[in-house]
Amino acid sequence: MSHPDESIPTASSPTDLSEIAKSVPGEIPPAVPSDSSIIADAEAKGAALTAAKTTGKALESAAETPSNPVPDRRAFFTKLMRDAVGPLAAILEHRMEPVAQALQGQHPAAFDDDDVPSEPPDSYSTSPQPRAILRPPGALSAGDFEFACSRCAKCVEVCPVKAIQIDPAGMVAGGFPYIVPEISPCVVCADLSCMKNCPTGALVLVDKSAIRIGRAEVDHQQCLRSSGEDCRLCLEACPADINALVISSSSGKVLVKLDRCIGCGLCENTCPTEPRAIVVHPRPQLEDSIIA
Repeated sequence: MSHPDESIPTASSPTDLSEIAKSVPGEIPPAVPSDSSIIADAEAKGAALTAAKTTGKALESAAETPSNPVPDRRAFFTKLMRDAVGPLAAILEHRMEPVAQALQGQHPAAFDDDDVPSEPPDSYSTSPQPRAILRPPGALSAGDFEFACSRCAKCVEVCPVKAIQIDPAGMVAGGFPYIVPEISPCVVCADLSCMKNCPTGALVLVDKSAIRIGRAEVDHQQCLRSSGEDCRLCLEACPADINALVISSSSGKVLVKLDRCIGCGLCENTCPTEPRAIVVHPRPQLEDSIIA
């Protein structure tokens, strides 16, 4: 049944929406937002989005750079090897210093090797690699000498003129005793101390005339006698009881009697020419009795 006094508002009715809400029991239509509220809501969402992006970047950066970063594996092992090799490198550097000095022609001030005696610096080698390896008097043949010699330097200690040298660093003459006649020849001392004091038998005590350090050889083109000078310094330096040098009656040249030459090097040391006109070389297996 209809009630003529009551009417339902239509869309065309000027009645406010709030009145419609009141007229329909149980039905509450959604509120229509105003323009200002829409703008404010959009601004709030934009600010929230910006804040979220900023927070995300901060978290990402924190993840990439942790407060306690894990060390790089390669760097870790590099440091480990450096720590392990460090002491060894220091030892090697200490051991190689005398070698470096020897290569530069300097004399090592001290040696730590137990088998090298403590001696004044002039007892050791200060010369470069000699042109020929001449062993001390009474030395065994090549190979046997190196096998028997302990490099104790006893022969170096007792030589009265310091003719015998040794390089503890092993850079000269294999680290075994040697003689450089041009610098300091063997004077064939009366006591023959080097041979008597060798503890291993590398130097054998022999008679003075049986010593065979090497043999003298003459470069006649270099010799002053070839230019007409009557130089006899080498003959005068040769030990009188050895008498290994003579002047040829036909050519006037200096001749070496190989069966008498002991290779002491006194002649080479005395020769005034540079390079020397007479030098001592190791003896070959076969040799003649006299060479010119």
